[in-house]
Amino acid sequence: MFKKILVAVDGSRHSKRAVEAAIDLTKRYQASVTLLHVIRDMPLPKEILEMIAAGEVTESRREILENSAEIILGGAQKKFQEAGFSDVRTEYVIGDPAFKIADHAEKNGVDLIVIGHRGLGTHGEMLGSMARKLLNMTGISCLVIR
Repeated sequence: MFKKILVAVDGSRHSKRAVEAAIDLTKRYQASVTLLHVIRDMPLPKEILEMIAAGEVTESRREILENSAEIILGGAQKKFQEAGFSDVRTEYVIGDPAFKIADHAEKNGVDLIVIGHRGLGTHGEMLGSMARKLLNMTGISCLVIR
């Protein structure tokens, strides 16, 4: 049923659960998997900016966000490797998460998008704004993991 699965990862606990669900689906359908992280085009937190100003952090904003993306993707990829899947693609892009996820999925013939119910820094039981936006803008099947 599902041949290509896209898993959106941001390092949140819901994202980590989405990775676990995607591993199960990959086992069941022998699907190919791409892990995608979207770097939001927004300012760094005040604390990081203060560390940059003090010379404690010497990387640029973009380098910090790219390094963070690689760490997040690496952690998710490691989970797949531990489950026996070595051929998992990773990629990060910059922009609006919902748009970039939908765009990537459509351009790459994805059958299923797996996302967490909420992202980083969000609380509560309601569907997160990015997940809601993605569900409204794509015709591709989405599995939202709580």
